[in-house]
Amino acid sequence: MTSPDQGAIKIVPYSPKYRQIFYDMNIEWLEKYFTVEPVHRKVLADPEGNIIAGGGEIFFALLDNKVIGTVAVKIEGNDSFELTKLAVSSDAQGKGVGQKLCERVIAFFKEKQGTLLFLETHTKLKPAMRIYEKLGFKIANNPKQGIYAGTDCYMVWHPSTVEHAR
Repeated sequence: MTSPDQGAIKIVPYSPKYRQIFYDMNIEWLEKYFTVEPVHRKVLADPEGNIIAGGGEIFFALLDNKVIGTVAVKIEGNDSFELTKLAVSSDAQGKGVGQKLCERVIAFFKEKQGTLLFLETHTKLKPAMRIYEKLGFKIANNPKQGIYAGTDCYMVWHPSTVEHAR
């Protein structure tokens, strides 16, 4: 997505140079909308050990080499993947950054031939809910107790839902 006053947004994979930005963006977002829980701090303090080492990935949206958004995809076992830790800087919200990041997670999921892609969110996050629904995520019953206390919504993505979402 470009406009006359901005360059192209690039989505890039994790690099240790972005570690602190990943932490800071997510903590800022959590403090704004929720409560920072111990599970959040654990994952954010060691993204290499908690996301990357298990086969997952963290992606960053760059505009003119500045990070304006991030998202992670965590492997939960049995070909199950979680889209997690989506955060977009306040000055970049509403410009399609979150959607581009989620599209990259979906592409990663397809590359890995996963069978289930899910996320946990809160319905009060209306812009995020619109992105997820547009991309084909559907609200479903959570097969286990939610990981995060601040969520009230479990959504799954299936390839067959995308054709109906576009």
